[in-house]
Order: sequence, then C-alpha cells, then structure tokens
Amino acid sequence: MEDQVPASQPPLPPQITSEQIEALKARARELAIQQTLAEEGKLKRLPGPQPQVVYVRRNFTVAELLLVIVLSCGIVTGIQLSWNAVTNLLPKIEIRVR
Repeated sequence: MEDQVPASQPPLPPQITSEQIEALKARARELAIQQTLAEEGKLKRLPGPQPQVVYVRRNFTVAELLLVIVLSCGIVTGIQLSWNAVTNLLPKIEIRVR
C-alpha cells in the first residue's frame, strides 16, 4: 500500500544527467558528420547525365487570344477616356487670388 503513488500526483520523469546530455550531443554530431560525408560521396559517385531544360513552343489558345484582345482594347479605351476627362476638366478649373 505504501509503494503506490496517489492519483493526484503524476509520476516523475526520469532525470537526465549532464553527462548523458553531452554523450547524446556527441553522438548526434558524429551521425551528422557521417551523413554529410555519405551524401557528398554519393554526389561525387553519380556522374549521370545532367538534366536538360527543353522549351516547348506552342500556339495560343482561342481563350488566350480573346483575353489579349479584350485587355488591349480596354487599356486603349481607358487611356483615351482618362485623357478626354483630364483635358475637359483642367480648363474648367479656376485659380482665384484674393
């Protein structure tokens, strides 16, 4: 009965000493060095063909052509309307000096 821990107290985690932490760090460092060397060795050993970039030329689709036409007409019309609005509005502005 005395060996049982009451339900209100959670069990304590095992304590890790600083020596164990240092040993884990050293092991992780060694593994990282080994993995890096292994990857470099693999890269040097694989002189396979270099990937080539191939550009494929294709024609525009009907939707793309319509989009280009609509956008260009909209831009030209917008510039003309804004120019017309500015040239009509600016001469109407008066500057009065008091």
